[in-house]
Amino acid sequence: MADKEKKQAAVKSKSNKKKIKKAIISIILIGCITVIVVFNVNNKKDDTKTETVTKENTAKKGNLTVGITESGTMEIGSITQSYELDTSSVGTSSSSSSSGTSSSGSSSSDSSNKSDAQGMQNMGGAMGMAGGQSGSDSSSSTTKTTSSSSGNESVSDSDLVIKKVCITSGQNVKKGDTILKLTTKSVSNVRKLYKAAVSSAKLSLKEAKVDRDSDKLTAEYEYKERIAAGKSAKTTYKATLQSLDSAVVTAQNNYNTAVSGIKTLPLKIKNLKKKIKKEGGSTNVYKSTSTNQNTGSNAGNNTGNMNGTGMGDDKNGGTSGTGTTAGSTGSQSSSNTVTIMQQQLASYQQQLSEYKSNLKNLKSQLKSAKKARKTGKVSAKKTYDAAMLQYSNAKTLYNVAMDGIDDDVKDAQETLKDAQKALKTFEKYAGTGVIKAECSGTVTSVGYEDGETLSTDTDIATYMNSDAVTTSVSVAQDDISEIEVGDTVNISLSAYEGKTFHGKVTSISTTSSGTSTVSYPVVVTMTGDVSSIYAGMSADVTFVTKEVKDVLYISNKAVETEGTKSYVTKKNSDASTTKTQVKTGFSDGHNVQIESGLSEGDTVLIESRVSE
Repeated sequence: MADKEKKQAAVKSKSNKKKIKKAIISIILIGCITVIVVFNVNNKKDDTKTETVTKENTAKKGNLTVGITESGTMEIGSITQSYELDTSSVGTSSSSSSSGTSSSGSSSSDSSNKSDAQGMQNMGGAMGMAGGQSGSDSSSSTTKTTSSSSGNESVSDSDLVIKKVCITSGQNVKKGDTILKLTTKSVSNVRKLYKAAVSSAKLSLKEAKVDRDSDKLTAEYEYKERIAAGKSAKTTYKATLQSLDSAVVTAQNNYNTAVSGIKTLPLKIKNLKKKIKKEGGSTNVYKSTSTNQNTGSNAGNNTGNMNGTGMGDDKNGGTSGTGTTAGSTGSQSSSNTVTIMQQQLASYQQQLSEYKSNLKNLKSQLKSAKKARKTGKVSAKKTYDAAMLQYSNAKTLYNVAMDGIDDDVKDAQETLKDAQKALKTFEKYAGTGVIKAECSGTVTSVGYEDGETLSTDTDIATYMNSDAVTTSVSVAQDDISEIEVGDTVNISLSAYEGKTFHGKVTSISTTSSGTSTVSYPVVVTMTGDVSSIYAGMSADVTFVTKEVKDVLYISNKAVETEGTKSYVTKKNSDASTTKTQVKTGFSDGHNVQIESGLSEGDTVLIESRVSE
């Protein structure tokens, strides 16, 4: 067993020695291969040639800034020149306005004045009236139409016709340059309409003043009338009451007289009949219808005067008496006395008959008089109170009547002012027969051709707006808090390398854009000369977060650092170079501030190795 174990140990020892030898050989081979590869590489490096390139950089003074830089595209806004003299309403409304004007007269001045004041609040209405008045001066009240030189379309007297378009798209114009020429005839026609509008407005103003003065006189008259009625109201009231009372007293007296007559006359008639019989006369007397209630009195008086004998009742003033007349006989006196008594009897009988027939009517009259007095007093009191109310409120009512009395006049004055202003605007805008450019810039579009008519619906021309050269960039949410509207920015354009433009932040959207990265649109408007800017140019916008002004700087690439010291290779005037130590300051990432070691205008070298 011991020998077997020794043999196995010897075999194992030999096997290990073989493995060790193989490992050593492998390491030697790897080392050789490595040496060969390194040698070949070095040989190849030696075969590659390199060249040192030197660039010059000049020390300058200026501003160095750092900030947030985003990319965008330039956009250019536009300015539109439009036609604002709306004369289209002249042609469409002149016919109706003409008929209304020609038929109006002094009897309808109030309504026409109010209509004018309301209808001419805008110049469309004013020009409509002007068209009518102008038409009435011509042979026809309707608007004339003529054929357009550009085609089959008709042109009215209110249209301005273009004779020649003087600009084209892409042309640069200056403010005040002629861009359109108008036909002389169309300018003259429209001028007449504007002048007619002024004349119509002047006439309306005169009518308004006449109406105002008339209303003022009426208000003053009514005021004085109320004052006078108030002052006499009490006297009138008392007189009315007295008249009502007097009517009742009269009716009462008439009724009482009739009642008294019906009561007393029968006895008088009976006594008078006895006297007549005693004298031998007849009591069947003729009842005269021509006598009145005072017949007895008149008869007694007359008879007494004539014959010396009169018969009458005490109430009516009748008297009895005797007298003698030369040549009269006793029988004649007796006969006359009977006749007088018969006449008195007839009078009594007639009075009694009338009293009886009128009693009911007199009673009704008395009742009506009392009723009229009762209602009359109420009515008189109301009339009195109303008059006193009018009297006490006379000044207030006058003020109410006078309030706004000048409104129509003021409206008419405003209408006249508008019409005069419109005429002045027309003369300034198109009175010379030309339309001028309202701004300077490049024409981007023209809205008309020769022979067409101007319309408020079509713009005359569009210009590039130098005040609206903008770019929109997206700023990440982490940086948006550093930016505010009004901030100054630097703009670099790919088309103009090395040149910096400036602008201002004009708007910041509060609505984010993007899905994976949250950012916000920011609009920047370029300032300064933008004549060389075109739409679509690529731009880098830098929102300045730090800036040093008026410092000396050179390119970062010109500075070499050794430990804590910085050096540059300065080129001398004789083309030799000097290694110069400098002190650096703020850097914007491309350039670095030089605090000492160089002066403005010094040239430094930037060396770089380029493989061939």
